[in-house]
Amino acid sequence: MTTRHRHNGADNSGNLTCPSCDKPRTAGQYLCPACWFALRATTRASLNKRDGLALTRLRELVQQLGDWTPLNSIEVTP
Repeated sequence: MTTRHRHNGADNSGNLTCPSCDKPRTAGQYLCPACWFALRATTRASLNKRDGLALTRLRELVQQLGDWTPLNSIEVTP
């Protein structure tokens, strides 16, 4: 979880990978389980919401991952 890479979320074979650590992830999940659970509980709860702000929250997550923000420091719109 300490090494993060900027990429399109897939490896050379087209398999989905975590944008934070390059480990495998499944469709419908943006992070692998280890990185997901490294996020704060409040951040995970916000990212699980399916409302009008869901896309905004995802963009905030992507921006902070790109800025190398530590996973346990990432915050998104509640």
